[in-house]
Amino acid sequence: MPVFIVYATAVILLTGLFPVQESYREVINMIAFGTFGWGAFRNFEPIGPMTALAVVYAVIAILFNPISPVILLELPSRILHIGGAILLVATARRFTR
Repeated sequence: MPVFIVYATAVILLTGLFPVQESYREVINMIAFGTFGWGAFRNFEPIGPMTALAVVYAVIAILFNPISPVILLELPSRILHIGGAILLVATARRFTR
């Protein structure tokens, strides 16, 4: 996955902090689910240093699951969006190794 897609996903997550339509929130969830799912896949090694990062990506992907969404209150949802964007920007190079 190209790095610019990871950065674009971070920006899209931050746009979810503003009041938007529910259909746009579903699009945000689909994009975030795909990006974090891919990050979990790329960073999983049976025994290695990146396994913890893969687990973090997998947990966040589950929280953004568009098929069976996890309903969060407003504050935890905002924290998830901000934290997810920061995590993506901080670990963007891990998607292309």
